[in-house]
Amino acid sequence: MKARLLAAAGLGVVLQVALIVTGFARPLLVPVTALSVLVCTAAVWALGRRAAYARGRERLTWGIVAASGLVWLPGAVLTMRSAVLGSPPGAGSGLVRPESLLGGIAAALILVALLAGPNASLPWRERLRMALDGAMAAVALFVPAWAFLLHPAYRDLGRSFTTLVAVVVGVQIATIAIALVLLSRQRPEGANAFTMLAGAAGAFGTLTMLFCTLVIYDGAVDLTVVAPLSVLGAFMLLTMTWFPMPMNVPPWSGAPTGLRGGLPYLPVLGAFAVTTTQPFDQNVLVAMSVLFGLVLLRQFLALHSNGRLLAEVEEKRAELQYQATHDHLTGLTNRTFLYEHASGWRSPVALMILDLDGFKQINDRFGHAAGDEVLVEVARVLTSIVPSGHVAARLGGDEFAVVLHPAPPVRDAAAIGERIIEAVAAKGRVGISLGLAYEPTGRATLGMMLSDADAALYKAKAAGKGRLAKSNRIT
Repeated sequence: MKARLLAAAGLGVVLQVALIVTGFARPLLVPVTALSVLVCTAAVWALGRRAAYARGRERLTWGIVAASGLVWLPGAVLTMRSAVLGSPPGAGSGLVRPESLLGGIAAALILVALLAGPNASLPWRERLRMALDGAMAAVALFVPAWAFLLHPAYRDLGRSFTTLVAVVVGVQIATIAIALVLLSRQRPEGANAFTMLAGAAGAFGTLTMLFCTLVIYDGAVDLTVVAPLSVLGAFMLLTMTWFPMPMNVPPWSGAPTGLRGGLPYLPVLGAFAVTTTQPFDQNVLVAMSVLFGLVLLRQFLALHSNGRLLAEVEEKRAELQYQATHDHLTGLTNRTFLYEHASGWRSPVALMILDLDGFKQINDRFGHAAGDEVLVEVARVLTSIVPSGHVAARLGGDEFAVVLHPAPPVRDAAAIGERIIEAVAAKGRVGISLGLAYEPTGRATLGMMLSDADAALYKAKAAGKGRLAKSNRIT
């Protein structure tokens, strides 16, 4: 239902724009402006109800937005009055009309709600990126505002009077810039109350700046141009009450994605277009220089962030690889690592399988915590005895393996096994039975080696445990 209403509103605005372009909009001006007043009234009432039933910080946020709608409503009424009379004042007095000042105050309230509403914090790097995007959009918006509004006003009207207008325009620029930044970071979960508020801020800010510009150039306000934006902004304030207001999680995702990510850059394109079509102006040159610096800084920050992200991804990949190939309790490699390691055998290989004698009794009598201590103790023995460059692994349970590759002669490999048996027995908690398999050509698969070592281990246990037995293939 909400999606259909939003689509209908968007279609209505598109139709109004089409009517304006074709010149058929003026007969519809009065009903469209009246619709704006009605929708704005409904929005103020709905926002007030949400504020009345909310609590804490959420109540404050709803109240601020309701106040902005209440400030905007008289401006909409005055606009409808001008539409009915059909004779708005000229340029000299047009800029002092309350519509502009009320629009600036409403935009300031919306700006406060956008900045102060969410109670969740973002990392400082993300805040810096958003701040740079906002500054970039604001400077870019200043260029056409100066070229088409403020510069003509300073030239043709009073300086102190135009400075007041500049304050109103500055608030609108800041509101539109922040709205663009926030909309570019819309969370993938879908729209929320702040999404609608950002859209309303953009519509109202654009409307007020366009209103002032038309007064400067035409001496009268062509309300057929601003009426659709008024309806759209009021409608988005109304639809804001249909969505939840996220106060405990950031309403904006960490990084812009998709086409939305380019929203803060749209004013930049407009600023370059204005610069190429307007006469030389020192203020525009300064603004474009600042804008160029902000764009470079933003891209540098993006490259730095991407580099950090790639480093974190590589670190996470290495961590996952380690977890996949190592036993979490003992820190030894596991069966997966052995299969990966076996693919590179090209020389003699010795494989020993070790099974703890008496381990089940320790688990049954003292518990699994004591059993884990024994496993860690045996892993330390293996690490200290197995030569560097060779592999000690835990296959699972109380079963371990040692791979010597390239392997020394059989007698030396067996000596290493005997040392392991003696060192574990010296700890006095468990014993070890060991089966040794040996492949002098390195052509045997890990499965064949494990089968031979298992058979040798069975022989060692059958012979009385606590000893080493060799595979039948060893001569």
